[in-house]
Amino acid sequence: MEAPTCALWGAMFNLPRRIEVLLRRHGNILPKGAEEEIPLIKRDLEEIISILHNHDDEEMEGHASGAIMVRRCWLKEVRELGYDIEDCIDQYEHGAAGCSSSRSILHPRRKITRRRRRTIKMPPRLPDKLKQRLWMANMIREFSLRVQEALQRHGTYNLGGSSSSTNDDASSDHRLSVGEYAHDCRHFGIHSTAMDKLREWLDVDGGEEKLKAVFLVGAGGVGKTTVASELYGELRRRFECGAFVRTSQNPNITRLLISVLSQVRPQQSPENWKVHTLISSIRTHLQDKRYLIIIDDLWATSTWDIIKCALPDGNNCSRILTTTEIEDLAFQSYDYDYKYVFKMKPLGEDDSRDLFFSTVFGPNSTCPTNLREVSCDIIRKCGGLPLAIVTIASLLAKLRKWEQWGYVNKNLGYSLMTNPTMEGIEQVLNLSYNNLPQHLKPCMLYLSIYQEDYIIWKDDLVNQWMVEGLICGIQGHDNEEISGTYFEELVGRKMIQPVHINENGKVLSCVIHPMVLNFIKCKSIEENFTTAIDHSQINTVIADKVRRLSIHFGNTKDVSIPTNMRLSQVRTLAIFGFFKCMPFIVDFRLLKVLILHFWDDEDSTSFDLTKISELFRLRYLKIISNVTLKLQKQIQGLQHLETLKIDARVSAVPSDITHLTGLLHLNLPADTVLPDGIGQMTSLRTLSFYLNGNSIENVISLGELTNIRDLQFTCSSIQPDNLKKKMQCLRSIIQKLKNLKSITLLPTRSSYANSLEDAGATNMRIHVDDLSCVSSPPAHLERLELLPRICILSYFPMWIGNLSKLCILKIGVRELVKNDIDVLGGLPALIVLSLYVHTKPEEIIVFDKTGFPVLKYLKFNCCVPWLRFKEDSVHNLRKLKLGYNAHRADEESTIPDGMEYLSLHLNEVSVKIGVADPEKYDKLSAELEYKLAFGFDMIHPTVTIRCVKHIFDCKVSKSRLAQEDYGKVEQHEILEEDTDVPDEVDEIKQDYGQEASKRADSK
Repeated sequence: MEAPTCALWGAMFNLPRRIEVLLRRHGNILPKGAEEEIPLIKRDLEEIISILHNHDDEEMEGHASGAIMVRRCWLKEVRELGYDIEDCIDQYEHGAAGCSSSRSILHPRRKITRRRRRTIKMPPRLPDKLKQRLWMANMIREFSLRVQEALQRHGTYNLGGSSSSTNDDASSDHRLSVGEYAHDCRHFGIHSTAMDKLREWLDVDGGEEKLKAVFLVGAGGVGKTTVASELYGELRRRFECGAFVRTSQNPNITRLLISVLSQVRPQQSPENWKVHTLISSIRTHLQDKRYLIIIDDLWATSTWDIIKCALPDGNNCSRILTTTEIEDLAFQSYDYDYKYVFKMKPLGEDDSRDLFFSTVFGPNSTCPTNLREVSCDIIRKCGGLPLAIVTIASLLAKLRKWEQWGYVNKNLGYSLMTNPTMEGIEQVLNLSYNNLPQHLKPCMLYLSIYQEDYIIWKDDLVNQWMVEGLICGIQGHDNEEISGTYFEELVGRKMIQPVHINENGKVLSCVIHPMVLNFIKCKSIEENFTTAIDHSQINTVIADKVRRLSIHFGNTKDVSIPTNMRLSQVRTLAIFGFFKCMPFIVDFRLLKVLILHFWDDEDSTSFDLTKISELFRLRYLKIISNVTLKLQKQIQGLQHLETLKIDARVSAVPSDITHLTGLLHLNLPADTVLPDGIGQMTSLRTLSFYLNGNSIENVISLGELTNIRDLQFTCSSIQPDNLKKKMQCLRSIIQKLKNLKSITLLPTRSSYANSLEDAGATNMRIHVDDLSCVSSPPAHLERLELLPRICILSYFPMWIGNLSKLCILKIGVRELVKNDIDVLGGLPALIVLSLYVHTKPEEIIVFDKTGFPVLKYLKFNCCVPWLRFKEDSVHNLRKLKLGYNAHRADEESTIPDGMEYLSLHLNEVSVKIGVADPEKYDKLSAELEYKLAFGFDMIHPTVTIRCVKHIFDCKVSKSRLAQEDYGKVEQHEILEEDTDVPDEVDEIKQDYGQEASKRADSK
């Protein structure tokens, strides 16, 4: 089953609308006859689009290979036609606006080979407007002929499909129904034997004190990464520091070491990015600490030789777990005991069947009788590889007819049963890809611009899809919402792997399995959809017209981009690598998406971006770097810009940035001061705003941003001037922003890019009265996070009880009374609740069965754990985190009452106990006390006890938090950037470095 039309989704399907806009805006200045000719071109394009909508890949089955080849050639012709028309419209609109010289408009175009005709020769010294009109007249004639010829060839060769009308709305309805993909989205299947053995080897209680290295070896797709990530999530809290890093066949060593450093030491940015300096910084920080490091997908001993230089030996029970496909590598890469090498085998028949049926039908479901036989055959063909099982099962989850299952079984070979190779996996992936809905295929191919070890954030990806025109709008629905459902569909179909998942169950980021990435790269090359090359492929022959270009320079410092291609047609450009390899960006004149992730050994380097405004079609710009960016003073030329995200030092913010009225998402470094007039940017949906540096007038003007959905405030304790006065403005701002979905108040971060929130201690805390009285709160608010490290509310805001959509609440209050808990318990959508209570409660806080219907996560910090859970209360609670002072003999028990009622559904209990001397505190006794509270006759959750030196003080004037890591994030899958045990921000945030964190709901 071939599916080559996916690349046409963005190239062709949006053209009729663009032609309409062209006529409406420029009809009076177009060449004579254009008003009659252009509608005819539009009509022919709509006929081609109708054919593409109705084409059926299965129609071509059984046809001769020559017929299939002719069809592929026709589809390629149509794709290039769509791109060329789009190029022409872009250039004409830019020229008509007077934003470029005539030389930028007049470029040689592809001639039609079937019909010879004269092109209009430009006489010398013609006025620019006349040149432009003559050029456009020539292009209209060319496109008219090419469209007609495409339709004629389709009819002549009987290439399948029909031009009957289609109901786009009806065919698109399923795109907003993604709930069915939600179950078990994090797992590809867990190998219990591997988990048990590796857990035993990595255990720190009663285990070896010296550094221990463990290797997990297995074929690609056998589930090594899943096992490693599960172990990391389970064991991380037993170590002082931890990091989970992914490598690849061509790893970027600098980025890999920065990832390790940013996780083990999030509070401080790297001194510089030289490899030897990074190794020294990691080694110094880990010295005399107990650490857990996971190295996933190791391919070469040279990579390990560099990493191990950064990991000190010692007798602190530190552990290293490395996964690899190469068994010999495990014995060559480390000098420690070879007995700690576990060879992971494919799943057995029973485990394969359980994984398959739970993926297709859901947990605890049974297979229908009529599908049982074909199911067993398909399971056997998957060879016990979890990647193959879940990929095929996710495909079959959408199919219920026996004939459809039979077709999949027929097209699935037997190679995986005898030899689990890449060829067998490709067969599985090809079958799954070809059965993707048409709207998902281009979105899947677009992922090939990223590297295999790169974490891709959902909000970034969905905005890039929209800019590229890969999203088909549905009347009554926001395109960003639709784009988000595309992402969730790909997660549900197991085509991408979730990395960060918030407490709300929303997937916020993903990675692509190396085998899947190799597959979609090949598909992209076939269709000239995306061209991704690394430094070793610079001289590779590539397509003449490259539309989307991704270059990975890796660790090399002396290469340049390929010269054997045209740059003017590139629409998306992504560059990852060393600063000095960067090309001259302005050469890519028609860019819509620009992604730059580059670095230099010295932080003092600067990068000139003063010409960026010449990219007149640019709509998405994201830059991550350790160098200083030089922007021009005015960037008003970027009138189409919708997303601007910069995680790098900026020499100065353009003075006219507030005039970018079409900007939707603005994320600049956390300490950025914006020019006055931010209230003019009424299109903004996402904004990160620095309270300290910005003027009070700018703070007040935020109330004019009526379309804002995600508003993050950052502030610093270093410059607290006027901060309280500015925070007093927040009440009136919140009351005006009716579309607000998320509001957060976080400390600024000192580290670059992959770092987390600044966890350094601070004595600055503002007691706020105004926020307790908001008369008209935004009805759509889903997340409210005011971290106690910055802000303590004088009393609990009763207006929170009116927020029926509130899912995540994190606040600190001076006191908490019974009525406050009743209000919280009445919130129907509340899933995450984090409370810091500044004073000792007057009475025990009771959770009864009438409240908190969907609460999954509860964190409670106070000097005493005065909580009581009644029978059948908080029955959806999965994680409980407590922080309080150590038990003294003259006090009541430090164990909350009613813990036995939580044991059947609670998965994890994490307790931080403030003591005077952590080394002398009997942590094991405290852990046993909790386990006894659950009862030995029941399955109890995992209990983790941490002791810290600082004390939760109940006196208001002297209150201090016990080393709370406010601003960090909770790990649900692998938090690659996390280094310390996460505490306060318990859902995953996006990897922006100093940018604003993303919405927790991640639409």
